[in-house]
Formats: sequence, structure tokens, C-alpha cells
Amino acid sequence: MKTSKPSRLFRPAAGALLLALLLFLSGCAAVGPDYIRPDTPAPNDWHTPLRGGLTTAQEGPADSASWWTLFQDPQLSTLLDRAVAGNLDGKKARARLREARARRGTAQAAFAPALDASGSATWGQTIRDTGTATGSDLYSAGFDAAWELDIFGGLRRSLEAAEADLQAVREESRATLVSLLAETALNYVEVRTLQAELAALAANLATQEDTYQLVVWRQQAGLSDDLAVQQARYNLENTRSEMPVLRRSLEEALNRLAVLLGEQPGRVHAELSPPTAIPVPPVQVAVGLPAEALRRRPDVRRTERELAAQTARVGIATAEL
Repeated sequence: MKTSKPSRLFRPAAGALLLALLLFLSGCAAVGPDYIRPDTPAPNDWHTPLRGGLTTAQEGPADSASWWTLFQDPQLSTLLDRAVAGNLDGKKARARLREARARRGTAQAAFAPALDASGSATWGQTIRDTGTATGSDLYSAGFDAAWELDIFGGLRRSLEAAEADLQAVREESRATLVSLLAETALNYVEVRTLQAELAALAANLATQEDTYQLVVWRQQAGLSDDLAVQQARYNLENTRSEMPVLRRSLEEALNRLAVLLGEQPGRVHAELSPPTAIPVPPVQVAVGLPAEALRRRPDVRRTERELAAQTARVGIATAEL
């Protein structure tokens, strides 16, 4: 009795069925826990009453993104633009953001087939007994492709972790930017405040010099005693001793401002030497509610994204088992 051979049509069908089965397995849910954003309760009201023009109104996106324009100080806006462009910490944060984007691209590329090509060329020469020589050329080329099926979802978890890392680095860059803008504005306001204090102190010093000279003349005329002269001199010298302290503080604030701009100390002295008015904030400032303030904080959002990345890495480790 003869046994029948398998049909040739069965082999392609079996291959197609196997491929469909592998694709089905690769499309199944990835192993490991799915990330769920934690629900962190926050109070709806501030525990102390708001004063000084602070209100619980919702701040607009435009006001939050460019809050320094509320001071209506063009020089402050120019300095903040220079700080964003030249600060070294800002450049480092942008470089880390580009690195995170590249890592996400690497994780995403793992879903595509890996291609490998090779080629070689060989030339040989044979010398016969008759003294003649013959040459030969040999060429070879190869091409290979490999595709890793993501059956257990390890690649998907890797992409998920890389995406969360990118978002965390983006929030870290925003946190650096917030600190940079705040420190630049704070030092600029300090410079203008110290300049105003120096001007007021110089005017007070001139008044006390006139007062001291008047007391001396009165003492010489016999209308005052020596105690009044010494008291007026004490007030004059005490006021004069405050000048070096304010000048030193102004020099430090100008140098800090130059470093924040990514420039050498002393580069902003000339442009900020003419005193101008101290920036005045608006009468009312919208701070929102405590929960909204937490959502706006980039360091809080960065920590939440880092938690999402670590959760995805649990799935990566599970898929490797």
C-alpha cells in the first residue's frame, strides 16, 4: 500500500498559518503592569487667606508663558531672552532633550527589520610553467534581513519607557527654564533696587554733610556745643559707611546677572549702569488653586513621568524572563 505524499499546497498554507500565529502573538497585550497615573488629592483652598493682590483666579496660558511682560520693562524682557539663549544650564538641558529624543528613536527603530549587507572582491594570478600568467576576479555580495517579533511586548514596553523618559526630560528642561527666568528677573530687580538705594543714600549723605557743616558753624559762633558737632559727625560717617556695602552688593548682583546670561562678569555693567525705575508688579496676580499650582509645576510632572518610565521597565524585565 502506497502512502500519499503531502500536497505542495499545504506547505505555503502552513507557513502562512505560522506567520499569522506569530503576528497574533506579537499583537497581544504586553506583559508587566500597565501604568496608571496616581491620584494625588490636593486641597481646593489655600490654608491661609490670600493677601497683597493675590487671587484664586485662573491664570491664562499666555500670562504663564511670558509672565515677565506684566512688568512692562523692555530691558528685563531683553535680558530674559539672552538668558534663554546663552545660559549654560539651559544649553545642557536642551542637549539632554535631544539625547532623549534620539533614545526614543532608537527604541522605535527596533520594530523595523534589521538589514545587513556585505560585499567582497578578490583578484588572483596564476603563473604556469610556460611562463604565462592568467588573472581572475572573484566578486561576492550578501544581503540579510532579520526581524524580531515582539511576542511578549518587551519592545513595546521599551518604547513606552523611552517616551516617558523623553517627557520627563522635557519637564526637567522646563524646570530649568523656570528657575533661570526667575533668578534672572530676581537679580535684575535687585540691581534696580540697589541703584535706587544708592541714589537715596547719596542724597541723604549730601543733606547730612550740609547739616554737619551748619552745626560746625553754630558751634564756632557759640550757638551750639561740641556734643552736637560730634553727634552730627557720627550720623554723617555712619551713613557714609553704608555706601561701600551697597556698592559691593550691586557689583555682586551685576556679576550674578552676567553669569546667568552666559557671559563673563562685567559685561552687563555698562548697559545697566544708568539707573531706571524698579519693575512694579500688577495690582492683582492670579495664583489659581493649590491643585492647579501643583499641575503647573514641571518638577511634579517630571516625577510622574519618571514613575511611568520605571513602570514600563518592569514590563521589560518580565518580558526578558
